[in-house]
Amino acid sequence: MAFANNQQCTKLIFYAFVLYLSISSVSTDATTDRPIARSLLPFQKKTVVVTNYAVNKEDMNIHCSSSESDLGLKRISYHQSITFHFRVNWKGTTKFRCHVTWRGGGDHWFTVFKRGGGRDKCSECVWQVYGDGGYGNKPLMFYDRGEYGYHLYDWDN
Repeated sequence: MAFANNQQCTKLIFYAFVLYLSISSVSTDATTDRPIARSLLPFQKKTVVVTNYAVNKEDMNIHCSSSESDLGLKRISYHQSITFHFRVNWKGTTKFRCHVTWRGGGDHWFTVFKRGGGRDKCSECVWQVYGDGGYGNKPLMFYDRGEYGYHLYDWDN
């Protein structure tokens, strides 16, 4: 009898997992043919792109990390980008922060992704880093390739 209950439990878990995968897969809006991001579920695949548009045209050093992973120190030349992919953790608490430095005194932190914020419902989150005194007097531009457009942000610190 215990074996039958264990087998039923295994089947239930399997069917729940299949249902989750079918719900969490990206679908398209038939009217616009654009992907619909389902960011309310855990394990959603996310892409972050950070591009160096520094006003002083210097190379940037960037070090991005979360509580689950550390991407290490990277150098981004002017008008170049780094791209990384990750999945939101099962608790839905994924948060990526980046530390950016460049010659001439730039030394700042900013959050490139924080689950639960309205800004980060995107499946591809695109950041343009302008540095101090940047575009529209803001150092960062966030651009969601979906319906949210772009917004200007200050450094976290």
